[in-house]
Amino acid sequence: MTEQGGFDYSVIIPTYNPGPPLIELIERLERTFTKMNVGRYEIVIVDDGSPSPEAPATLKSVGEREAVTVIRLTRNYGKPGAVMCGLNQSRGDRVLTLDDDLQQAPEDLEKLAVHNGHDVIIARYRNKKHDLMQRVTSRIKAQFDRVILGYEFPISPMKLLRRRVVEGMLLNSSDRPFIPALIQQVTTDIVAVDVEHHESAYPQSRYTFSRRLRQFSNLLVGNSNLLLRWLGVVGFLIMFASLSLAAFIIVRKLAGVQVEVGWSSLMVAVLMIGGLQLGAMSIIGQYLLRILNVSAKKPAYFIRDIDGVEYSDNRSGKESR
Repeated sequence: MTEQGGFDYSVIIPTYNPGPPLIELIERLERTFTKMNVGRYEIVIVDDGSPSPEAPATLKSVGEREAVTVIRLTRNYGKPGAVMCGLNQSRGDRVLTLDDDLQQAPEDLEKLAVHNGHDVIIARYRNKKHDLMQRVTSRIKAQFDRVILGYEFPISPMKLLRRRVVEGMLLNSSDRPFIPALIQQVTTDIVAVDVEHHESAYPQSRYTFSRRLRQFSNLLVGNSNLLLRWLGVVGFLIMFASLSLAAFIIVRKLAGVQVEVGWSSLMVAVLMIGGLQLGAMSIIGQYLLRILNVSAKKPAYFIRDIDGVEYSDNRSGKESR
């Protein structure tokens, strides 16, 4: 376990059902820091409620290393919650986040560190080693990141953050954090560095379609008003069309033209208006749900233990070490 004090670098690694690749990742990180002549660093492993029976042995193995701290959450909160937990526990002047599947090479930290004058340095992949579903969903998400958040490049899990950016991100009290949005709220001094993307060390992706969908909904509903704006535009267009049709019917009636009310037209109008109202209520309900969770100060995670020592200070998900 790391001792109390400041560090040059902190590395945050969220993990779920970790195996031998996590041990390899730690070893490569240690060699990278030695090559970079980094004086003091810490590696914070956040286990996101892994149910695998092999996970405890892996976590114990890496936790025996001097620079490593292992945090276990009480259940699976999702990768953003695990990352926020790690950020909250970190003490480095620079904080690196990356996944545990070796798709991001820890040696690329040297390339990112060259741009340390910026607030945030993000690894940008030249060619992604993903399957078709992952590539499609990643491309869709990248487009929404550009439209909603203003990013001109895809956002990868490997990011190097200055301490002041981390502190600003930790001011957010959402139980459904979206890391790129939190970064954008704090700073726009963000650059991308091209790196290679590697095959996953695990045979099957642990980031399932449902998890990707949940992350996408956190962006679309939890971190933007895009749906409300679109809903307003659609509602205005339907209102305009309805008023125009009503005016047309009134004019025909005043002109003495017989207007036969058709059942089909009536049902189409009712279904359109009713559907729009139900859709609006559903979207507004999602926003209200998030407002309720924030006002209730519902935390994004709870810690079970740190380095095997039971943790009891989970007030609002904000821990102190």
